[in-house]
Amino acid sequence: MAQRRRAQGVTLQALATEARVGRSTLAAFEAGKLKELGYSKVARICAAVGLVLEARPLALERPLVRHRHLTDPAARELTKAAMEDIVVRGDIDSWRGLVRAVRGDGSGRLARRARDVLAGADRSDLRVSAFSTLLSGALRSRRSVANHG
Repeated sequence: MAQRRRAQGVTLQALATEARVGRSTLAAFEAGKLKELGYSKVARICAAVGLVLEARPLALERPLVRHRHLTDPAARELTKAAMEDIVVRGDIDSWRGLVRAVRGDGSGRLARRARDVLAGADRSDLRVSAFSTLLSGALRSRRSVANHG
């Protein structure tokens, strides 16, 4: 949040005033020092810097692979780090699970995230190359169905 605020050239006090929260509360929020801050306050802070606070179900019921650095909820959310771990360390079943999640996401958010992961990955790695082929085929068939359906 602090990075976004600074990038917009907004002072801590100005954001606190706009979001109708105390300056010290905002400072503690940005520093990650608050144990709890109500949804409405967080939503107002987000709105003041042009972000939307979204509540939605996690992408997966359970992680596809045990991630070395993420909590289970973060791995179920399919962050870029979780996707990279699935591609590099996962097996064909976890790859298929990722492809199903990407295809099932109507927003296209997971497909963009997967493409970003592959764009930054080592294409000479056979696992990366194989997953890239699997994902590309799945996304092509999804577009084909959408265009003809």
